Amino acid sequence: MAEQIITLNLRRGFINVPTWRKSKRAAEEVRAQVMHYAKVNDVIISKWVNEAIWSRGGKNPPPKIKLKLEIDREKKTARVELFELPAKAKREAEAAKSKEEKQKKTDAAKKAKEEKEKKDEEFKKKKEEEQQKIEEAKKQKAHAKVTKEQEMAMSKQK
Repeated sequence: MAEQIITLNLRRGFINVPTWRKSKRAAEEVRAQVMHYAKVNDVIISKWVNEAIWSRGGKNPPPKIKLKLEIDREKKTARVELFELPAKAKREAEAAKSKEEKQKKTDAAKKAKEEKEKKDEEFKKKKEEEQQKIEEAKKQKAHAKVTKEQEMAMSKQK
């Protein structure tokens, strides 16, 4: 993906257009000039480029606009963004990023809590199994009959 910075002169495109249609023609001109410059079939214009063109209304678009162009030769597409995002866009991007980080932290905390609960459950199950084994062993000892040979061996040891 190649990345380039270009300045487009939009005035050439909308100078002979009725006043009320100038911003619409400027947006079309951005698409046309990028397609010609990058030699691609599809151009994706970002929200902020469109807002910059329409910022002064439909009758008075900016005469020039500085853009950052990302060209994907394999897909024959170009993505157009403003060279420098406006302050509002930066704030929105930061807010989205912080929200995403916060979501990641909460997800990680939930996973850690679930893993801890699983370990606790496994530990309890192991404890219960050990207790059952001990109880079974005690029951078997109580029910075990001592044979005469065992009695004689025990009496010899005393």
